[in-house]
Amino acid sequence: MDLASIAEVKAYLQHDQDPSPEEDLEEEPSGKQVSGPVLLLGNQISSTGADLLAALPVRSVADRLVSFYLNCKESTLVIMHIPTFAKEYAEFWKKPEEASINWLAYLYSILCSSTGLHLFSASGRADGDLAEAFDEYHRLASQCLARSDYTTPGRYKMEALLLNIASEILRSSDTHIGPSVLLGLATRLAMHSGYHRDPRHYGEISVFDGEMRRRVWMCLSLLDHYISLQAGLPPSTPQAQSDCEEPRNLNDNDLDPSATALPPSRPPGEKTPILFPATLNRVMFACADIIRRVSAVESIPYREVLRLDQNLHELSGTIPPPLRFSPLAESIADAPSTIMDRYNIDLMYQKARCDLHRRYLTQCRLDPAYAYSRRQCLDGARTVLQHQSDIFDASSPGGQLGYTSFFFAPCVIMHFRVAAMIVSLEISCQSRYDLKQKQPMPSRARQEILAEREQLSRELERSFNIWKHLSQKSNEALKTAQALHVMLKIARTHLQHGATPDSSPLEKNMHGPSQPLGDNATTTQTHPTFPPDITLLDATFYLGQDANIPASSIQFAGSASQHITDIYDRYWDNLMLLGGDVSLSDMGSQMPGPGEDERLCFYS
Repeated sequence: MDLASIAEVKAYLQHDQDPSPEEDLEEEPSGKQVSGPVLLLGNQISSTGADLLAALPVRSVADRLVSFYLNCKESTLVIMHIPTFAKEYAEFWKKPEEASINWLAYLYSILCSSTGLHLFSASGRADGDLAEAFDEYHRLASQCLARSDYTTPGRYKMEALLLNIASEILRSSDTHIGPSVLLGLATRLAMHSGYHRDPRHYGEISVFDGEMRRRVWMCLSLLDHYISLQAGLPPSTPQAQSDCEEPRNLNDNDLDPSATALPPSRPPGEKTPILFPATLNRVMFACADIIRRVSAVESIPYREVLRLDQNLHELSGTIPPPLRFSPLAESIADAPSTIMDRYNIDLMYQKARCDLHRRYLTQCRLDPAYAYSRRQCLDGARTVLQHQSDIFDASSPGGQLGYTSFFFAPCVIMHFRVAAMIVSLEISCQSRYDLKQKQPMPSRARQEILAEREQLSRELERSFNIWKHLSQKSNEALKTAQALHVMLKIARTHLQHGATPDSSPLEKNMHGPSQPLGDNATTTQTHPTFPPDITLLDATFYLGQDANIPASSIQFAGSASQHITDIYDRYWDNLMLLGGDVSLSDMGSQMPGPGEDERLCFYS
């Protein structure tokens, strides 16, 4: 198949899916289809202030929802000073009609967030009273925001807008395009209000309000980086133009609205509500910088890759002790929210490792100088897949993580998917190159490669079983399971044959002499021109290029050429294409049979 026709065939598959009712995994996931941001698209009918007040639940219901949210340990809670809100909440019920529309938008956003957390921690994405209440509170919060003219600066407008975006994330089971658009809007509005500048520049802003503004900007940056990674777009918060300091490590009781000076930060070893989002923000800034550097049109020298790697390791060493990763078996006395905080931080760290070194996963076969990068990338990917398995196990009813954070849960899917791609690519490289070297390979070295390849295949199959289990709840999970099905077919073929048969000419062209890539070196190796009968994955496993590109114009990522092509640019789309017409029910016949390792099937 010609790679240039991928888009056309992919579009055909998307419009020609007629799943059989007998194939459970091919059924469309249940639940309502998310149409788009309610704030932008769902306010055709305006409500008066009296209508918005009349729509509030009775005091007892509102108290339960507000109390649940204030004790939920969500990261977005840091934008609220709980003692101040508690006083305002009590005063509101005395004279509701005197409340500002901004504060009412904030209250409805809190009611919506609390209902959403109830819904997704107990019932999943299901219909019912909770789902209806969640949608209704979200609609009312959006209407209050619209009536408040949220495009102009005002108290509690940015807080309500951030919670509105978080609720959109909860509503969006698959695509994060809507939240991404809202985040771009929120970032612009925050900059118009000066949130990106440290409050010390504004004498009219009190010490207390200035610290709360730092928290809002931190939370906005955190959401922005997560959703941008999910949407495949650069972050919209301009950190290069921001000098807003990190919020201090303080509890709410340390802050007083009448204070004239901030108290000193608590020690980094003391866990406060600020500690996790501030730590995660630092790791995400490093990850965003790595993505910006390695995705640039002009490649960076390999010495710069090693410098970034050193900085990343140093950053890892600065993670506060309460948030340093430890296995679940060593965390039995810790709260589920603390455990998930550690996973979120380590997943972002492992992603940064993979992003920094993944271009060299295949290039180390041409030049052993890149062996360190290959190992870093592969170790990071395998760690991510292990985390995926541990989190899935512990999140089952009665598990150690029975209640976990849901604002960011859909966003970390990308970590698991990219990790599976890396492991699949490594299996292919081991079969296509490592086991087919012209020089005789010692028996022990060959057995080590075969053993590692077998283990990698098991890790890939374990990940597939998790996606298969989730495939009825999300279209993204279904597509990912289909793509992993393709990966597993390829891996099994390699495992059966020991090494890829010699019929493919691609590997024969990969043994030529090479020079170190990067540091503005000039490459002299001859790159292959793909023959007409080359398979779709043969081409994308190595170059990520169109099949009709002439050999003279192909450059490996990391070379001196300005036309850098990442190996992953097309690889995932191609797997999605191949998986589009795959019946996952066929996997039953390919799972381990009696006598084989049945641990691979325990998710089915």
